[in-house]
Amino acid sequence: MKRAVSVILCLLLVAIVSARAGDKVPGDVVSLFQKRCAVCHKGKTPPKGLSWEPTRIAEAIDRASNEVPELKIIDTASPESSYVLKKVRREGGIKGNPMPPLKALEADELKRLETWVLGLKAFPVPSSADGSPGKAAVRPDAAAPARGTSKPSFNTPAFFGTQLLNLPTTATPAKGDVLVRISHRFSDPVDSGFDDLLGLDSAANILLSVGYGITDNLAVKVGRARAYKEFELSADWLMAEQGKTAGLPFSATLHGGVSLATDGSPDEAKVFAAVSLSRQFTRRLSFLVVPAFVTNADHWALNPESTFSLGLGARYMIFNEFSIIAEWVPALAGYKEIESGWGLGIEKRIGGHVFQVFVNNAVGLTPAQYLPGGDLRLGDFDFRIGFNIFRTF
Repeated sequence: MKRAVSVILCLLLVAIVSARAGDKVPGDVVSLFQKRCAVCHKGKTPPKGLSWEPTRIAEAIDRASNEVPELKIIDTASPESSYVLKKVRREGGIKGNPMPPLKALEADELKRLETWVLGLKAFPVPSSADGSPGKAAVRPDAAAPARGTSKPSFNTPAFFGTQLLNLPTTATPAKGDVLVRISHRFSDPVDSGFDDLLGLDSAANILLSVGYGITDNLAVKVGRARAYKEFELSADWLMAEQGKTAGLPFSATLHGGVSLATDGSPDEAKVFAAVSLSRQFTRRLSFLVVPAFVTNADHWALNPESTFSLGLGARYMIFNEFSIIAEWVPALAGYKEIESGWGLGIEKRIGGHVFQVFVNNAVGLTPAQYLPGGDLRLGDFDFRIGFNIFRTF
């Protein structure tokens, strides 16, 4: 009898160990996702609400796909029908781009993923990232309202880029992320004509900057604009997130920093501060309000003035990851340019990239350059072309 009990206990122990072995994603699979998937699918707002970071891989198990809700991303009951396999195999019946979009998985990589997914039918992994069993996965776009608020959460952020066009948004890079920004404003207006290729043949003001997420809520960045050879050092602090911080119906990010214009004698320092307030009304529609202040905005004046402005902006997502963006930046006090700054354009997020192309009336790129407004009049139908590129690593 004792021997029978011992055998039963041993069998139970083996079963428990085997089951627990399925609770963890194998290291080689984690490495695969990190190398080929988490390059884009990471951060606070990953594409399609799907993150392939190591600690979040298990969230995709037995969770409905946002693109094809009738299929699960990883289906432990029917692994062969898992949507992730269809995407990486580049099969028919998928929506959007196959994954990875630029280069398909190598044969050994595909085999590694297939072996793990197909093997989950024998040893299913809990649907929750913390490994707790019996919890059903919930799609981000169908999530329950956050505590203390009746507003639903959305599977897209209020804004994709850290800038709407010029105005800073409430978006900040996630902890450990490196964000590279390239901004370009052509100096000549579109009405320069086709001989000047609508201003594209002209010189341009260019800004290059690099930011780093110290935490999910705090980031620093350094950059340089060609105009006035201006160097900029700044920080962004996400103070509140809509629906997540005390049930607030908006997000708020504090921006502050200093820049140094070295194209002059003597070199001129400029201090700026701003608060971005955003409200996401639906998955597609978001608004932005940015009160901002900057010193020494009139660069060439003997006694430069400061500028206080109140920027307004909006984004409407027409298709998945593709939006119309607009902003208006009136200077309310202090130094003002010929007309309030404005811009209208389109935005596309592709993986870890955000691309923006637009028309606007300001050539400036740092707060001291764009907050006073622009030198082209909307009433004259006068504007120039510009673009922003953001890349998260």
